[in-house]
Amino acid sequence: MLSVPRDRGTVLLMFPAAMLIVLVLGGMAIDVGLSQVRARELQSVAASSANDALASLDIVALRNSGDIRFDQARAQIIVAESIAAGPLPSATIDFVGVQPDALGRAEFVVTLSLDVDLVIAPALPGNLATTRITRTESVTILG
Repeated sequence: MLSVPRDRGTVLLMFPAAMLIVLVLGGMAIDVGLSQVRARELQSVAASSANDALASLDIVALRNSGDIRFDQARAQIIVAESIAAGPLPSATIDFVGVQPDALGRAEFVVTLSLDVDLVIAPALPGNLATTRITRTESVTILG
């Protein structure tokens, strides 16, 4: 006589656990994908803002003495307007200014941050409803 195994119900118990794992992994993929898309958009907004902010360069001082000077208040306003007109108006400005690059050339630098509301993570255990993304973009001046 053949003996019949007595663990016929284990598949019924393993299937819900497997489905839960698949749902959690799928949710993580959705949140990571959303974060990556927002990061790329923020990088694009930072690059366009840095290019736009070059309009705050003092052309008269550059022509007369060769000095690179910026109107910091005007640069801040230009970056804020560029962000407001772009796809991520809720992005915040962390830094706008001029810094030397590795070769000593002047670079106009814009650093932006964005809080991304996650879709699936708030339903999972833990306290992760948003994630903060920061991107920096620079433009070399007269390089």
